[in-house]
Amino acid sequence: MALLGRGRDRRDGVVVRDLAAERVVLPHLMPTRVESTVYYRQHLDVERLMDWLEEVNAGRAPEERLRFFHVFLTAYARLFRLRPELNRFVHRRQTYQHRDISFSFTVKRAMADEAEDTQVQMVFTGTETVDEVRRMVDRSLSSARAGEAEESDKLVDALVRLPRPVLAGVGRLVWALDAVDLLPQQLKGAIPVYTSSYLVNLGSLGAEAPFHHLYQRGTASIFASIGTIRPEPVVDENGAVVARRRVDMVYTIDERAADGFYLVRSAEVLQGLLDDPAALLVPPTDGFPPYDRT
Repeated sequence: MALLGRGRDRRDGVVVRDLAAERVVLPHLMPTRVESTVYYRQHLDVERLMDWLEEVNAGRAPEERLRFFHVFLTAYARLFRLRPELNRFVHRRQTYQHRDISFSFTVKRAMADEAEDTQVQMVFTGTETVDEVRRMVDRSLSSARAGEAEESDKLVDALVRLPRPVLAGVGRLVWALDAVDLLPQQLKGAIPVYTSSYLVNLGSLGAEAPFHHLYQRGTASIFASIGTIRPEPVVDENGAVVARRRVDMVYTIDERAADGFYLVRSAEVLQGLLDDPAALLVPPTDGFPPYDRT
């Protein structure tokens, strides 16, 4: 049985108007992300991908070489295009579909404890090639590490100068404006939790993927943590124990937006995309159009 969703579209999302009855009821049973959080760990096999990266990078100039994160972002964006329920969020007990695909992540300006962090947000269509994503990432990281302040950094710098009572009042005003979809787009763009998914990549630090919380504010229904690529013992199809390179992914999801079964199936699709990285060198051939942002 399907029910017609009620409510108005937002500037950052379209009301999902045809939901199964249990999906309509769920936000009323679990009004916040705290009680609707589900954690899921995936062991991604990247043996084939890492071999492919060695081959494809042979002969490339250093600045043109592909990294695991480039391939992952390309596959992750295509996943959100192929599995659109991942790109939903719940606001005031109403389910919305994001108007675009966007990912936010934190970047250190330098590899040192005292180095400042900056927030980066990138918008995708889900049809980008891995080389296009490499250029997008390189531009964003170069800008961040060169000290060019992102909008989110400028906002934080301005807010911390305010007296604490004033800062608390600004916070209440921001969330009140967002509740009625009147938060200025420039301000919303400076807050990285208004995104399809928040990512943290700890692979470069040699750390494992953490189980992370979801943010109560904003529109990110999935927090994805990426760990370190390591060789691990795996039993192959012949029953022999072999070493294969794998990386742990830990997902924290809002079950009201996408249920656990849908996430597990989506994780299988992501593994399939990474198993065929050469397909990410060209635009998708299935004919789907750029993401509809109307």
